[in-house]
Parts: sequence; C-alpha cells; structure tokens
Amino acid sequence: MTRSLRLPITNTFADGGYSVRAHVGADQQAVHLILDTGSATLALGHAHYHVEKDNYVEFTYYSQSIKYAEGSWHGPVVKTTVRLGIFGHSVTLPQTFVAIAKEPNSPEQPCFKKADGIMGLAYQPLNHAYRYCDETKEKLSEYDLYSVLLSDSVETEQAELNVDKPIATTLPSYFSYLEQQHITANKFAFWLHRSSIYNVDSNCLTAALAHRTNYGLFVVGEPLFHKDLYSPPLLNAKVLHDKFYNVTLKAIECEGVATNAPVLKASDQARWCSNAIVDTGATVIGLPESLYDDVMGQIHACVRNADVLLAPFTAFSFQEQGIPLTELDLTKWPTLTFILEGEHGEDIALRLPPDAYWQIHAPSYNEASFKMFPLKHWPNQTILGLPLISQYYTIFDRARGEFGVVSFAHKVTAGQTVETLKQIFKK
Repeated sequence: MTRSLRLPITNTFADGGYSVRAHVGADQQAVHLILDTGSATLALGHAHYHVEKDNYVEFTYYSQSIKYAEGSWHGPVVKTTVRLGIFGHSVTLPQTFVAIAKEPNSPEQPCFKKADGIMGLAYQPLNHAYRYCDETKEKLSEYDLYSVLLSDSVETEQAELNVDKPIATTLPSYFSYLEQQHITANKFAFWLHRSSIYNVDSNCLTAALAHRTNYGLFVVGEPLFHKDLYSPPLLNAKVLHDKFYNVTLKAIECEGVATNAPVLKASDQARWCSNAIVDTGATVIGLPESLYDDVMGQIHACVRNADVLLAPFTAFSFQEQGIPLTELDLTKWPTLTFILEGEHGEDIALRLPPDAYWQIHAPSYNEASFKMFPLKHWPNQTILGLPLISQYYTIFDRARGEFGVVSFAHKVTAGQTVETLKQIFKK
C-alpha cells in the first residue's frame, strides 16, 4: 500500500474551488479535476476526453445524470485508468468508472468552470447511476450506447434507445475504489490558504496562477505522516452518515454570545442526515436563514457600518460580488467560533477569523468579498465550506469509527516552517 502522497492543487480553474491534475487513459491525457467532498462522481467533460486516443477504455452499460447546486450533466460511463501525481510519486487506479459528462447546450453556469471535470470524494451512496439491462444489450453494443448517451438530451436518448428504463444503482467512487484495491489508506486531507482566487493588479488568470496563496495541497493516504503541515492537537468531528461528510453543528459564537444552530426537521432526516456538512466543493459558508439572521445580528452589533458593507451580500449568487477594499477594516470585525459535536460527544471549537469570511482581492484586485450567505428555501443544514476548511489542516478520515471523522489541526504555513528551521539551525 502506498503510504502517502501530497499533490499540488490550485483554485484558479474553478472560481475558488480547488482542482488537482490527473492523467487519464492509455495516453495519459492531462486533466484538472475539481475536488468535491459534497459529491461522489468522477466525471470528465466530454470535450476534454478523447476516447479515440484511449486504448485502455472499456465501454459499459451504465449512465449517470448528476445535478449540482450550479449546473447539471448527463452521459455514459466508461472504465479506464486514472493516475494522480507524477511518475515515481503517484497512485494509479486501473479500469475505474469515469462518467463522460455532457452539459445542456449553452449552460448558464458550466458545471466545471475552467476545469476539465470533477472528482467527488464523498461516499458511494451518492454516486448514483443507471444500469441498462438485457433488452438494451440485445439491441446495442456498449459503444453504441455510449454514442447515443452523448446525444443532445435525455429525452432524445430514450426515444433513440426504444428500450425499458434503466435500473437505478450506485457505483464505487474513485477514492473508495482506491482503498478497496489497497492502493491507499481511506484518508485524505487539505492544506489550503483561501476560499477565493487572490487576484493581482491585472486581474489576469496567468498572474493569479503565479500567486502562492492560490495553491494548496491535497494529501492522499496518511495525512498524519506530513508533520510539517500541521501541529497538534487534532479536533475530531464525528461523521454521522456515509453519504456526505455529515456532522452536527451545535452553535456559532460571536463575542462570547452563542447562537444555537437549528436542528434538522424529522421530515428532512432521511435525505439530509444532519444539520451540517463539511464540503470542499463550496466556496462559502451557507447558513439556514434563521441562523444567518441571528449571526448577522451579532456582527451588526460589533461593526457600526456592517449594514452598508454587507448590502451586496444579502442573497447568494453564483457570481462572486465585491466591495472596494478601502472601505473594509478587518480589525473591526469579530472572530466567529463554530461549535461542533466531537468524536466522543464533546464540544470542539473551530475559529473563523474575519480574514477568512472576508476575502481580499476578490473577486477583483482591490476588492473584498464576503463569504457567508443565507440558504433560503433550504433545510436546516449548514454548509461548512472552504472559508472554514482553509483555516485548518483538514483531514477526512473515513476509516475511524462507524462513519469516520473530520479532523481539524492547526495549519503550519511555509513561513512558520522556515522560522522553525532557522531556530533549529541556530542551536
């Protein structure tokens, strides 16, 4: 078993979401995949995968149709080789399931932004698929089905197939399959700087690519081996279900005043499982409307002109908004503390400082973007996204306990590592 692997990732291809470089198929086509703990499917945009170049490809009788908060796609499923990392420092999974995603014509919000696809890191029950049965096999080969499934729409597919509807099922997710094949341990971690792209003077993507805070690390296998990335203690939040990384949010504190998080309604339990999830695919903190109103009330009590500064951010938009950076004084804004249920029922406290829920030089140079939003027409579930995850060395340990834990450790920065080394060599 590979002990551990650390891979560079960047937030510049997915509007603040992080993507990793992977290599697919016989000719090792290079692709950038968004890393998303809020979904479980490995998918490539059909324009970014060249099936004719892949001598390893196996066509299947599976299809997938996935809808995200932003965008949707459908398409066939193939099996091929996917490698993470560079030769000599990589993990390779032969003949794993990969969906070839076709989005609606001219989508308002492309699913994958400027990335080539997505790697869902959640559990298999979220990796929904459809299996075509004997009637289809009598009429179409796997390749014929592949071609039809990349047609214009799901309705066109059904008309052309003229077969019974496929059977709903699930497929192993990429990371689950890595562990099942004993290639890596059932753990991974994120070491990040930000939840928005840090834009430089020209607002140029090439220039942003060169800025160090737009990079991070994705650690696969044994995150605790990488002691240069974190320092103890580990704060372990109990995962409650094998769908999302479901946790329990107890309260949010602001200046010593705690606001209790609403519990999930009984009617929402089967689908949503808990009142919070840890989601690397979310570039914001999303709060149920009642909790958001209470927390904003506490912030307004601390910051005299908060109502003016927060006016552009009262509703979530897929297009990131900003205010002039000169209007923002982060020293006036309070640190928030998120209280989660720990592995053994204890409280764990996670700090969210102002420079995490505000992102400077985003969405443009000399602007600032606020990263907490109300979730309207949504269950009582908080989305703990990148603003909180990026404050810690965040470990997703799927092997611990019944459903795993999400661990949060103090993140050691490169500057701190250099200072530590200086002190060592002075002795």
